[in-house]
Amino acid sequence: MRLCDRAAMTRRPPHTWDADGPDDDLADLAALVGTRIASPAAAARLVQDLVGPEAYGPPALWCVLLDADDRVLPLVLAISERPLAVSDGFAQYLADDLAAVLEQHAVGGSVVVALVGDGDEDVCGQLSWVVELERTLGGAGVPMHAIVAVGPHGPAVLAPV
Repeated sequence: MRLCDRAAMTRRPPHTWDADGPDDDLADLAALVGTRIASPAAAARLVQDLVGPEAYGPPALWCVLLDADDRVLPLVLAISERPLAVSDGFAQYLADDLAAVLEQHAVGGSVVVALVGDGDEDVCGQLSWVVELERTLGGAGVPMHAIVAVGPHGPAVLAPV
């Protein structure tokens, strides 16, 4: 049995979640600005703290920007309704936009990308995101600090491993 087949058989039942109201978790970002993120594991913990209860929500994509010294900047891009299957166009637009933001606000900086939520996706879905993000971010000249997943069972580092 392939790994993807096994993962599909072990999907969790959906959780209930409340998407109403403002995202008050981003208020926690102010206290974290300037914090040095020394490892991908530290990046995963940072995103888990920022995401909060949205880890139980629908699939989203969060990008946390770091400066050239790997310190957290007050810039977070949170995209709701992330598709489970990545498309080349979506990833390319994201990479181009992140390159422009880093060029304007954090020359030499990098990005932490997080696949967030209880999207009932399998390991293969996450890996396809990793491959496409590595390709498009690299092609756009965006240094990737880490790609992480943050869901109901906590954070996990997807890349680099």
